[in-house]
Amino acid sequence: MRLLSLILIIFALFIVSCSCGGPQNEEIEKLLSDRELAFETKNADLYMALISPDYNVEKNNKVFGLEEVKKTFLSNVTLFDDLEITHASRSIYERDEHTEVVQLTVVDATVNETKSRFKVNERIELSQIDGKWFIVKESDADFLERFVFGGSN
Repeated sequence: MRLLSLILIIFALFIVSCSCGGPQNEEIEKLLSDRELAFETKNADLYMALISPDYNVEKNNKVFGLEEVKKTFLSNVTLFDDLEITHASRSIYERDEHTEVVQLTVVDATVNETKSRFKVNERIELSQIDGKWFIVKESDADFLERFVFGGSN
């Protein structure tokens, strides 16, 4: 009976320790929360502080750097009078060289008092650089397209 109780206690402690996520996941969640805040407040400086200084991603045989990331951010926020960003689900996967975040982002957008809600499937890659988390590959989310055509990509 004591052995069974001891095993159950150890199992319970193991479950609790695994579900906490640790400081690494807390730092990642903070970065993602700051990203949502940057979109909602249309704060390009906050947003760019989350992007790796060495951002360099190839898409369609073209290299995208910091300038393109900022342009995409601004095109995603400037049309809207108001944005509220939440996520319906989020999974964080640790890969060899980076951490991948897969989430369904819900965007409540207002333009000229017209409200719209749309969903965007996002895949974001993060890496720790000198002890700090940065986005090394941003989502391909296009808020304008989702706003106009609805649905989720």
